[in-house]
Amino acid sequence: MTLIDHTMQLLHRTLDLRQARQRVIASNIANEETPGYRAADFNFQDSLQAAQRGRGPVTLVVTQSQHMGVHGDAVQQVTGDLNPVPAGDLPLDANTVNIELEMAKMSDNAMQYNSAASIMAIRFRHLMGAIREGR
Repeated sequence: MTLIDHTMQLLHRTLDLRQARQRVIASNIANEETPGYRAADFNFQDSLQAAQRGRGPVTLVVTQSQHMGVHGDAVQQVTGDLNPVPAGDLPLDANTVNIELEMAKMSDNAMQYNSAASIMAIRFRHLMGAIREGR
């Protein structure tokens, strides 16, 4: 039995990646008035879901039983991708920030961060309860 299981590792990595996405969104919002600024988005959900299913960001082909696989947990290796937000027609200042879209992304990201943090807190409370009863 391990104290920090796969779910806790997944929650930990999710919180790290959600925090990184929040920084990117905050940067977009802060630069709403900056001429020429190109909005970016931080995507990690597909990579994280693939890693959760056992398919890491790096896939190795194993042709012999003695080949070594990727070391470590695949979930911890997910880093995410920073990509520019596609822009349609550029305004005169060439800024691609859509403030309504960024605020919606920030709200959704914050809600999902809080959900993961709440689940992690519940897991720690259960762990503390088990420790207290083990006295």
